[in-house]
Amino acid sequence: MELSTNDIIKNFAVSEETVNRWIEKKDMPCIKANGQYRFNYIELLDWALKKKIKLTPEVLALGDRVSQDTGILYHAIKNGQIHYDIPGDKKEDVLRAVVDVLPLPPKQSRESLWQMLIAREKIMSTAIGNGVAIPHARNPVVLHINDPSITVCFLKNPVDFKAIDGLPVFVLFTLLSPSVKKHLAILSRLAFCLQNAKLQECLRRKAPPEEILAEIRILESNLSPAVQGNKGKIQ
Repeated sequence: MELSTNDIIKNFAVSEETVNRWIEKKDMPCIKANGQYRFNYIELLDWALKKKIKLTPEVLALGDRVSQDTGILYHAIKNGQIHYDIPGDKKEDVLRAVVDVLPLPPKQSRESLWQMLIAREKIMSTAIGNGVAIPHARNPVVLHINDPSITVCFLKNPVDFKAIDGLPVFVLFTLLSPSVKKHLAILSRLAFCLQNAKLQECLRRKAPPEEILAEIRILESNLSPAVQGNKGKIQ
């Protein structure tokens, strides 16, 4: 997706002079055709993160023009939202607090979902290493919802999830889906993206939602609409 100078001015909430300065002094990626600057959206996001340019909600919303098929992980996290300082000193308490903030349908029992997640942890930990866990039932949790969601929860205090690498968990990604097919597609993409060093660093310092979403958007842009095989498959 290409953007104009006016798009940049409006969505970054800066002046034209600032945009010109970014181009001249901060190597802002662009091309010039017929006297007009044009900007690639993904290159722009990557540049803004590297140069620590503030990302506004409006900048991220520009990406919503792109089909959800090419940004299903990004849209799922937007739907589920990102939460900070989730309480709990042990796995059971943390998962209860996580379930409490999930965007569940009105008739969905939070208690039943919590019990399914606990049962899964007793069979095998859902911690995947590097302080990350992806709580999920043994079978995908398929609900009567229109769109999938991933709720990202940063814990107030790291908690032992019996991860293979021995590191306590500090962030959890909980996925809700309307179908098994979408559940597996998004889970595969999430596992792939979580292997990225830049995203891992972003998570470790509990970056703002705009920055996390921008990193996800950039990583997902490198994937085709179809999930890349079984890379990073979660058991």
